[in-house]
Amino acid sequence: MLQNTYTLNKFFLLFMFLLTTSCAFSQGNFFRLGFGVEGGVTTAYTGFEYKKDSVDNKLWVNKSRSFGASVDYFFSPFLSAGLEYNQVELKDGPDQYQRSFVSKFSSTEMRFKLSAGQFMKFHHNEFVYALRYLNVGLGLGLISGTNNVGDFGSDQNPRRLDENDIGKSEYSSVLSFPASVGYSWVFHNAFDEPFIQVGLNYKVVFTTSDDIDGYN
Repeated sequence: MLQNTYTLNKFFLLFMFLLTTSCAFSQGNFFRLGFGVEGGVTTAYTGFEYKKDSVDNKLWVNKSRSFGASVDYFFSPFLSAGLEYNQVELKDGPDQYQRSFVSKFSSTEMRFKLSAGQFMKFHHNEFVYALRYLNVGLGLGLISGTNNVGDFGSDQNPRRLDENDIGKSEYSSVLSFPASVGYSWVFHNAFDEPFIQVGLNYKVVFTTSDDIDGYN
């Protein structure tokens, strides 16, 4: 699982379950290519303002979903570069000004992932051995999509609340900066070769646009 964010003052969180097959592992013999499917829960962090005790601002409220796929090339069992594509939904609100939104977009990312085993001598220490697949990731991506927020003065609900609000309902080629931390479990095939990797990740994605939530 994983969690995401967006815009340098806004962000979304995504808890993601990652399943990767035909991946790399074992220092001497490992697969170079890995193919993965992913799914997770998203949380939006925006400029919305909530009253202190508002139910709508609780951790378990306004969660949505994300699904995707990825391909990775492994330079070693613990260092990889890859491409990731996700279909993401975000939602938030209503806040104390009755602002709310649902945003749906696609995200394409180029990423690098590094696991602790790249640097550790883990063969003679069980605790260190268990930490070898603790990983961090950094990347660069593009986001394109739409939200359900209408223009000021329209009959649409929700809608922008000020005529000077230049928020948009459609956005494209928005730069994103994903960062993640996670842990992977590796399962071997009948020949004792690493074959399937299952990961649990927390992911934060910053973006460069205020248009994802429709308000600006």
